[in-house]
Amino acid sequence: MDKKICITGASKGIGLAEAQLLSKDNEMYLHASNPSSFDKISIPNSTLFGYDFTKMENVDLFVEELQQKTNSLDVLVNNAGLMFIEKFSDFSDKDINTLITLNLHAQLLVTKKLIPLLLKSKDPHIIFMSSMSAKNRIVGESVYAATKAGIMQFAHVLRNELAGKIRVSTIHSWGVNTWDDKEGAEILTPENIAETLEFIISRKRPFLVESIDLGHESHWNGASAPWSPEV
Repeated sequence: MDKKICITGASKGIGLAEAQLLSKDNEMYLHASNPSSFDKISIPNSTLFGYDFTKMENVDLFVEELQQKTNSLDVLVNNAGLMFIEKFSDFSDKDINTLITLNLHAQLLVTKKLIPLLLKSKDPHIIFMSSMSAKNRIVGESVYAATKAGIMQFAHVLRNELAGKIRVSTIHSWGVNTWDDKEGAEILTPENIAETLEFIISRKRPFLVESIDLGHESHWNGASAPWSPEV
């Protein structure tokens, strides 16, 4: 594809799988909260960045450094995020703030500040890693779901505002094995998400995958997930 691709949260889990798959044929700009996160990882064709997006001032520092490395960008993958699971009444104020800051606020700011680089591309694309939590009512995921629902609705509006200029897509997935579950577990893998991302960004305009829902064929669907706290 020969694209310039920026992925946030690219040192582990979904982001790492995406980076490893796409680095074969593209120029990669990979972000993690700490530069040491990449110490034991080898990804070809990559420029690495380390900024903690739970501190808003780091978004500007990241963008400034990225602008020094490239004057254009073809794909932005907003992947950085955290998931805390707890009954809402037991959530600490700190954890609520962290989830909202990283999963929502930082993604909006990164997107806003990188739109100028994307507009210099002939085929720019923004992809948000949302979650099926945005559309469901899973016990223990109240704050996480709120951030992902915010991203989902933001992407819908942004898609309309940027129509004809930048394509905007959202990936919603059920549980993904980012915590080393046993082999053969009935859960998606990071590689499944990476393959979906590759499909989305390889489509030729004007074809657009607006949003896509991903799940395991045996996945659960209800008010409680396997990891939900007891109520």
